[in-house]
Amino acid sequence: TAIGRRGMARWNQMLAERTEGRLQVRMYWGGSMGDERTMVRRMRIGSLDAASLTSTGLSVIYRPVLVMQVPGIFSSYAQVDAVRREIGPELARALEGEGYGLLGWGDAGRVRLFSQEPIRRPTDLRRMRPWVPRTDAVFRQMLSVVGANGVPLGVGEVFGGLRTGMIDAAPGTALAVAGLQWFTSLQYATAQSDGFLVGGMVIRQSFLDQLSAADRAALFEIAAANHERFLQQTRRADERAFTALTRHGIQPVDVEPHRAEWQSVADQTRQRLAGRVFPRELLRRVEAIAERAR
Repeated sequence: TAIGRRGMARWNQMLAERTEGRLQVRMYWGGSMGDERTMVRRMRIGSLDAASLTSTGLSVIYRPVLVMQVPGIFSSYAQVDAVRREIGPELARALEGEGYGLLGWGDAGRVRLFSQEPIRRPTDLRRMRPWVPRTDAVFRQMLSVVGANGVPLGVGEVFGGLRTGMIDAAPGTALAVAGLQWFTSLQYATAQSDGFLVGGMVIRQSFLDQLSAADRAALFEIAAANHERFLQQTRRADERAFTALTRHGIQPVDVEPHRAEWQSVADQTRQRLAGRVFPRELLRRVEAIAERAR
């Protein structure tokens, strides 16, 4: 995205000054390094040093990170921030234990259901062919609760899948749907959202071990400062993107009259994942923190 490219240019300028040109970040945009599972595999073999991943991608490294992506907990960014402040450090330590340093947390907008027919209640998904990201255990479980069947595809296959009719609905943020041009094959989007696309940037510990203490400190300090700036810009951009999509013909669908049904599906989804994908106690803590921040 334009925000991302500007942010990386600023990041590189600061890195060059602090490390006298020893450290620079080269980004590969637009999914050119493959899907998230492929990016993690590339890091493991050393052909990539770092990657910006959603919770789904981070879960390939440490599965319990998916607790940040479950439905029905987050209705505001304040709740996301509160949970990350309390739970984030221990998730970062767990990722470190798997061989990856966390350069910063991020999010990329509100997750909505975009579709070719209106989705008002969960059971509407039963007559549709929604896209399921290949590594996304959460949405797959949600569809199972509803009794719907999803179509697993890589992100790069979604555009073609929508065009050919292989899929007719997709979860996503307004930023992603606009940036990846999916909106050209979609007509509707849920007006409300009870989840956010949460993630973070990780870097191979084996790469960090090659750096001097001063360069490593510079990398983490500059990354932290830029991630916070990028976070705020992205949140605003996602809101603008949704407004722009509605002007380009995407019709918002009010799901509030069926709120109880959506909440029931979300609750069942979380309970099915608890104890299997993430510890039940971790889920309880996340729910309690989010409730306090409501």
